[in-house]
Amino acid sequence: MARGLSRVWLWIAPLTVGIGAALLFGAGFVLALRGSIGDPIGEPPPPSRQARPRIPHGGAFRILVIGDSLAKGTGDESGKGFALDVLEAFRKRGPSEITNLAVNGVESSEVRTLVETSNVRALVTGADLILVSVGANDLSHALPRGGGAPAEVADSLAQARSQYVANLRAILQELRASNAGAPICALGLYDPFGEESGPGRLGTEVILQWNMLLTQTALSFPHVFVIPTFDLLYGRLDRLSADRYHPNRQGYAEIAARVLQAVPVS
Repeated sequence: MARGLSRVWLWIAPLTVGIGAALLFGAGFVLALRGSIGDPIGEPPPPSRQARPRIPHGGAFRILVIGDSLAKGTGDESGKGFALDVLEAFRKRGPSEITNLAVNGVESSEVRTLVETSNVRALVTGADLILVSVGANDLSHALPRGGGAPAEVADSLAQARSQYVANLRAILQELRASNAGAPICALGLYDPFGEESGPGRLGTEVILQWNMLLTQTALSFPHVFVIPTFDLLYGRLDRLSADRYHPNRQGYAEIAARVLQAVPVS
């Protein structure tokens, strides 16, 4: 009887230890993917879902662009930006038009104010596809000029992050309240400095944290797709404009291709 129990223990003990180790490793892995205050970090993969833009019954397919310099296409030597690439793709299917309300340097609070106006609400209601870029200026403007002490920088970034998430949620709520069906593509943030990041520049980890916050917020709304840009531009000076900050023609073309993966033309 004692031998039988001993044999059983020889099988059960390793199995128990193995299961415990696997659970411990899994918990550690989840915690490793979280920042110091519990915010997940990491670049989301390219969109796996696809939205089918509605085909307007009469009239043109309408694209509305809202946001900052990335939405405007700043840095593109051709003057197109990614939005006009998307427009050209839809024009191959049929009549299409675009309204671009993007402004260089705007923060999420300004975009929020914009989408709450009656004129923009009317444009949102009639849109068949909405492209949004917001957050990069919140992040860059949060850095104290001249650097500042680490604690000061951390506090400033934490405050900017909270405001960004609140404004982003309000922006998406407003867009969805005015238009329940049109796909919304929200561009993720990227690190233009790449491996050259140094003191006074945003760390890659911070940008990835904000991208994850964008993804988590977008998942709260139907038909909102995050378009990853980080991997398209990280360490790719050949895809950056002369200012070494905004994308160039090639960079914007890559972003447009990502948008069309999430919202295919046909």
